[in-house]
Amino acid sequence: MKRRCSTVAVVVVALAALTSCDASELPTVGQSGPSASATPGAPVPGGGTQASDRQAVARARADLATIPVRTIPGKDPSYEREKFGDAWSDAGVGITGARNGCDTRNDILRRDGKPGTVRFKAGTRDCKVIGGSWSSPYTGATITVPGKLDIDHIVPLARAWAAGAKSWPAQRRLNFANDPDNLQAVDASSNRSKGDLGPSAWRPKRAYQCAYAVAYLRPVKKYQLPLTKSDVAALRDMLATCR
Repeated sequence: MKRRCSTVAVVVVALAALTSCDASELPTVGQSGPSASATPGAPVPGGGTQASDRQAVARARADLATIPVRTIPGKDPSYEREKFGDAWSDAGVGITGARNGCDTRNDILRRDGKPGTVRFKAGTRDCKVIGGSWSSPYTGATITVPGKLDIDHIVPLARAWAAGAKSWPAQRRLNFANDPDNLQAVDASSNRSKGDLGPSAWRPKRAYQCAYAVAYLRPVKKYQLPLTKSDVAALRDMLATCR
């Protein structure tokens, strides 16, 4: 039974490395190998290369120019979490980690843990994470208790619903809610403060804003969601912090 997703881990590491700040401030979420030393003002490779980091930023900027812009309601009273399927369902189709026998939360905890630290409950085939060390990308805080971590939907489900997901088939919504491209392990406090807000209303600490903008645009592009005019401006501003 295949449960390791090295490709996604590398992608997440590259995102976490995209910053214009000193390496001492960088989160180390999802690293699959030792971090490279950093030069202030430059991308810091973490499993990829500076060239691939620059390519990711260039692709995000190009994608931002093509995303449809329209008004998105701040709240849609018809939204219900259940519309996106059972929480952390393994029943996705065509997304990384789907139907591997582990729930999505544990998949992301495994992926985002610092290398060599993640521990599993015996007899669960490395599905139930019981310990490890994580660095929350939104704050840089180190967390060693899995229960103190939230798995954040980078593009919030309620916002996706209001942006058009309400018209999607049920399977597409379940895929969106469990797609590793739209998920990362973060400290619970920052996830609660982020809530259902988009980029124009919430930003992580400056050290992660470049990576956050790149990460936000990936599911937006992949699932063909629109953005508001103010979100476009905010994402453009955050991408301007990339080097």
